[in-house]
Amino acid sequence: MQLAAHLYAYQSFILKTYLQIMKTVKIFIASSSELKEDREQFRLFISQQNDLLHTKGIYLQLVQWENFLDAISDTRLQDEYNKAISDCDIVLCLFFTKVGKFSAEEFDTAYQVFKDKGKPKIWTYFKNAQINTGSITDEINTLLAFKKKISGLGHFYTEYTNIDNLKNKYREQLDFFLSPSGDDVKTNEDERNNGNPPAAEKEPAENNFNKVLTKRLIEAIRPYNKKANDFLTTNSDWETNTDLSQTAKRIIISGYVGVLGIQLRKLMSIGEEELSESKIKRYLENSQLTVKRALQLICYVLLSRLWDFQLNNTCKFSQTQSNALVRFFKNAAEDSINGFTDLLKNLVEVFSENNADLPFPQLKELLPALQTGAAFRNAAIYLHGVTDPLNKAAYRLNDCSEAEKNLAVVLENLSFLAAYKIISIKEIDYAFQRNDKEGLYLHNYSLLEGSSQNNNNQEKVRKENSPVISYTVLLIKDNIRQNINLAPFVIDYNALGFSGGSKICFYAFCNTYDDLNLNYSFIEDNSKVTIKKSKNPKPADEQSINNWLANAANRKDMNFDNVFNLFNEAKKILTGLEEETSEDTF
Repeated sequence: MQLAAHLYAYQSFILKTYLQIMKTVKIFIASSSELKEDREQFRLFISQQNDLLHTKGIYLQLVQWENFLDAISDTRLQDEYNKAISDCDIVLCLFFTKVGKFSAEEFDTAYQVFKDKGKPKIWTYFKNAQINTGSITDEINTLLAFKKKISGLGHFYTEYTNIDNLKNKYREQLDFFLSPSGDDVKTNEDERNNGNPPAAEKEPAENNFNKVLTKRLIEAIRPYNKKANDFLTTNSDWETNTDLSQTAKRIIISGYVGVLGIQLRKLMSIGEEELSESKIKRYLENSQLTVKRALQLICYVLLSRLWDFQLNNTCKFSQTQSNALVRFFKNAAEDSINGFTDLLKNLVEVFSENNADLPFPQLKELLPALQTGAAFRNAAIYLHGVTDPLNKAAYRLNDCSEAEKNLAVVLENLSFLAAYKIISIKEIDYAFQRNDKEGLYLHNYSLLEGSSQNNNNQEKVRKENSPVISYTVLLIKDNIRQNINLAPFVIDYNALGFSGGSKICFYAFCNTYDDLNLNYSFIEDNSKVTIKKSKNPKPADEQSINNWLANAANRKDMNFDNVFNLFNEAKKILTGLEEETSEDTF
């Protein structure tokens, strides 16, 4: 116990010393309860920024009203908030359909402190999103009054459409704020110009980001998406109408299979920003990632189907094809765009040469496009090559235009993915009541949608007369029964661990030459998730296993161990490689 206490004290001392050395930037978020989800997502964004900024000696400390709920004070809680505001460097105000009394007071406090001290910097954002008109109350008047009030003060606000849009806009401001000349960064408050209207600015250059991509993709998915077909049939002049152009983008985002819809949502959001170096960099990075995710998804579908086919058949692999499969299963780092393009070519050839039915019939037509010199192949090579200017920080605006055109080439060829959906099957309950003629299997599942900012809200229940496999991710088209099981290449980390919401992750690589852990990439932010095999094997005898399964922690271990088992089974069936071990053999 004494050792533990000393260790805790030492760790606390190290942390305190570390934070003293770091430059701490305090950020206060003022918002009403209706934007709780946006605040939570913004908190994750700040955490991700800290992962990047700690090497520069900077720590972002987020101050939220939730932090004060357990505070003990003789004064009212709001006074604690106001005191915290005066100590902050940045105040971020978020509003949607109303402005509460305390949120308005927080703004007033920040505004007054700014006038007295020149800080905190104040950014005010109003969410501009669809709402249910039936939910509008008299509280909307508080929003209108507040907008009028701050306009009278000469304080200028910014609008955001969703959390991605907010993060992209704020990331740019944060980059400026943290730069050596950050004290000169313009905030909503700085633009007051001592209470006078701001000087006239030059008219911004036309924003052409995503125009080519939108035009080509809405046409490409037309045969597979009823909304896209109806939209184009009804609105032949959509390109000249700003509102209709935004509608086309939303149709594309919701049309492409979930994982690609998520990436396209980010690209569209970045494209709406004002031009900056940060925007160019992130547009190029996300163009690359969109192509990689598309290639990965198709490769994982093919691997899953080939695994099933090989169980009942004997495929013949050329040496090149065998090498590609071994490389995939033994890779100790996530492969590149070129690597997945090569794997895709080899897999399609395996299906073709062994007379196996392709899961996507359109892939037969894609095979010529995967050959050297073809447009699809050249587009993938170009986007792979974007890594070089990104690493050297030598990217230009024209690079975004070229990346957009090449991304369009790839996704046009994969437009058939607009006919598919990705769902995560979680628990399956059995309901059979007295006097029922038959029982029902209730499938708890999440639908992965690109148009959703947070897939935690997409959980649903579906009744079936017989069960499908639980705790797995499925690719479906028209019928849940006709599915492609993507495990262990695509997993829902939260479902396996009995956590709320969905966390869809793509297999990245195996620590082949180390501890054999499996590494996955979370598709929402590309963060890494590592799965370690437990040392908690399932008991063999029936009595023991019943007691063992009664413990939720044991069932969680079982789920993650099953991912390991499936991965090694697929590796053995497709390559002949036995499961490896990290233990000593002597």
